[in-house]
Amino acid sequence: MELSKEEKEHIIQELSIELHAKPDGSGKNLIVPQCPYCGHEGGKYGIYIGKPTERKKPFMAHCFSCGHSTQTLDQLLTDIGRQDLIVTETFDLNGDKHINSFSFLGDEEKEIDDSLCIVEMPEYYKRTHFNKYLNQRGFTEDDYEYFPVGTTRHMNFKFDDYVIFPIIDTGDVVGYISRHIWNKTDIDEYNRKARRNGKFQIMRYRNSTENDFVKLLYNYDTIIEGETDTVILVEGVFDVISLTRKLNLYNNTHIAIVATFGKKISDIQIYKLQSKRVHTIVIGYDGDAVDAIKKTGERLNEYFDCYIADIEDSSQDFDSMDFWEIYDTFAFRLKTLTEYKLNKIQI
Repeated sequence: MELSKEEKEHIIQELSIELHAKPDGSGKNLIVPQCPYCGHEGGKYGIYIGKPTERKKPFMAHCFSCGHSTQTLDQLLTDIGRQDLIVTETFDLNGDKHINSFSFLGDEEKEIDDSLCIVEMPEYYKRTHFNKYLNQRGFTEDDYEYFPVGTTRHMNFKFDDYVIFPIIDTGDVVGYISRHIWNKTDIDEYNRKARRNGKFQIMRYRNSTENDFVKLLYNYDTIIEGETDTVILVEGVFDVISLTRKLNLYNNTHIAIVATFGKKISDIQIYKLQSKRVHTIVIGYDGDAVDAIKKTGERLNEYFDCYIADIEDSSQDFDSMDFWEIYDTFAFRLKTLTEYKLNKIQI
């Protein structure tokens, strides 16, 4: 039986009170802080309250910890002991209903393992507030203050000539990105000679390995649950820092800039954004990443209000653009996914 708008709203309200649940940023799911089946805390139990689709129906529910699912409202209400909310054909609704279910990303239900271990920074790592290489890349005092970075001060051969950025999640270091201070051309030239002479080769990046990077987001802790409405997704650490600097977003709690470490996004990264109740996502990948932007946009569009910052010059990224180029991108070239796809049709 199809519920009326009033019936659905009443049941959502009752479920929110009964289960202490809150809607996520998209408004399509109720996030329950404690699973009623396994008792796991952390918001891994969700109830879908959006519009029906081919694979999802309102009040389907799923726990990403124990895997328990319910497919119907009656099932959910019975399990939580709220049969009084079950609506029948003759029920005069002032009343109630059931909900519960969360088919994450529109895929088949599956466990989302977002667990992370704490990672030790490289031996002899020490934070710095002055670095010649970073200064040449435009780093300011605010950058050093807001984005921890350091070196091993030539006391760890493995990390000589690298700048190292810790990746922080809920206050814990869960990984790091280390970037060699030489440019790619110089590194490639050195490595060609090193291969001929059987010498040690230089890696452009030397990163942590303890946690898979599909579980990580750089600058994630700047997203404040219930306050940060919009997240701009970029590819890398330097994109985050340069965009924050150029738009002066250091203390802005409503907009956060987060890196996905490449031109794609994982289920776990989407789950992490969703759990912070983010409402709007702006994809800010490099201008030449057209196919990747389309794929990422399709995945995000179902769960967030999704837009693309369409960089006019495909050879540029935010790190290389000046303020006015960035301003024009966000002021005049912000597109919905449909608009972006139509704009990128090859004739």
